[in-house]
Amino acid sequence: MTTQKTNGKNLQRAWVLQLYREHERICWQYGVKLSPPVIEISDSTTTWGSWHPAVRMIRISAGLIRLYAWDVVLNILKHEMAHQLVSELFASRDAHGAPFDRACDMLGLPREFRGASGDLPRTIPDLAERARVSSHHHLLVKIEKLLALAESGNEHEALLAMEKANQLMVKYNISRIEERRQSEYDCIIINPKKKRIENYQRKICAILTSHFFVRIILSDLFDADLCCTHKTIEILGARENVLMAHYVYSFLLVQIDCLWQQYQRTHTTTGRQKRSYCLGVADGFHRKLSAQQEKNVEQSKAPARGGPSLSVLVCNNDQGLVRFIRQRYPRLAHRTSAAVRVSLSEYEAGCRDGGNLTLHKGIAGHAGFLGRMLPDRS
Repeated sequence: MTTQKTNGKNLQRAWVLQLYREHERICWQYGVKLSPPVIEISDSTTTWGSWHPAVRMIRISAGLIRLYAWDVVLNILKHEMAHQLVSELFASRDAHGAPFDRACDMLGLPREFRGASGDLPRTIPDLAERARVSSHHHLLVKIEKLLALAESGNEHEALLAMEKANQLMVKYNISRIEERRQSEYDCIIINPKKKRIENYQRKICAILTSHFFVRIILSDLFDADLCCTHKTIEILGARENVLMAHYVYSFLLVQIDCLWQQYQRTHTTTGRQKRSYCLGVADGFHRKLSAQQEKNVEQSKAPARGGPSLSVLVCNNDQGLVRFIRQRYPRLAHRTSAAVRVSLSEYEAGCRDGGNLTLHKGIAGHAGFLGRMLPDRS
């Protein structure tokens, strides 16, 4: 029991130190001048966070940290920092009025985190549930049906179903931008629990930005259980596009792993060869999608060969998405990835296998891919 208490104290000490770092980083990121408060981990199970102006203290619940992803913890911290702003910069005691809304805007706090802190996490359904009540829910239902058809054993029928699903996404996004429809923007954080993002994962990200109308940001996120930071992949865009892109990412990750296992049965391989083969699969599928886009250039109004993809052009012209990303990352830095060395034979084998992949509605797999974009409609 004593050891458990000691470990718990060490864990909470690590959480407090990280929260101090996050407070400093948020202030820098949003250009807000706030002096560091006292930060304390509380045992509260009813209030996830609180600001106490008399003693300049922010309290964050240990239960919140244990139950929710760190991104939720960060938004609760921002919520309490907004109260700190109201107290110390605006000299106001207004708990959730106009000064608080102004402070939330200054810190880029999402709307769903601006209510009473005791209710915050419980009122936030996951992205799939939010999409279920979206006015564009029918779009994902249609795409799911097309991807189910893409499971056909007939290669021509499967390819045709995948093309129709892609054309539906293209048509939806072009009309959304041209008609300036109101969109709901969202973000999914993929955390592989690793210190690095593999080259083939980066290539999948390139596929998503080139063909699925989303933006990708490579970031990092603190892991409260392991007390370390992992590299993450963030998918940002209109809610329907984010769900589709996340589906594609999960699908490709599972398919790449399955193809690699098949390749291993007939070849002697190493870790470096795995990276080369998996990169080849992703590249092969990317080329297949690009060829499909060129084939449908007139119907999709896609740009000429060599220019930015239609997906990139749509995202560049989506001012709501631009604002959403700027709110989340006001000091976003753009970096290019260094070239990677590959084992040529494995890379070429992967390209061939990737070129034969067809995006379809998958089934449950060992990697946690559920094979559907929406919750069961029972």
